[in-house]
Amino acid sequence: MRGGCLWSGALLALGIPAAAAFAQLELDAQLGRSQIVFPSKDCPACNLTGAELPGADLSGANLKEAILRQANLQAADLSRAILNLADLRGANLSGSEQAGAFLWEADLAQANLQQADLTGANLQVANLSGADLRRAILTRADLTGAKLHNADLRGADLRGAFLEGADLTGALYNAQTRLDPAFNPRAWGMVFVRD
Repeated sequence: MRGGCLWSGALLALGIPAAAAFAQLELDAQLGRSQIVFPSKDCPACNLTGAELPGADLSGANLKEAILRQANLQAADLSRAILNLADLRGANLSGSEQAGAFLWEADLAQANLQQADLTGANLQVANLSGADLRRAILTRADLTGAKLHNADLRGADLRGAFLEGADLTGALYNAQTRLDPAFNPRAWGMVFVRD
């Protein structure tokens, strides 16, 4: 187990040894048996690969450097959560609330972020290559230096997003994609799709 989960308060009160409890929480999450809301929401560097946490309340959680590869976080509340350097490759974050989340240098390659609310999220230097961002809300999101190579941005709202140094080569957009008036998507290497 990489890192240590800090959900000690409730677990120790139940007389569950901390190390065993943390290992069991991670195992349950990996096997899709975890539906609990964590008392302290702190689990930096935890390995939650394949965790089943749809609709979980993880607002403000500290998941820095956590491994959430292929995790199901559909409709989860991750607003103001700290996910800096987290591995979310292939995760299902569709319909999730991530307003104000910290995703600095997070790896979201191939992640499903359809209809996710990333308003004002910090996605600096994040890897969103091949991510599905259809109808996602990215207003005022900081995408400085982010990799959006081949991302699907059809219907996404990017108004007011910071895109300095971002790689949008091959990213898909359509007539429903909302962009600032001065932004020229073709100059950034984006590909228009009629649908």
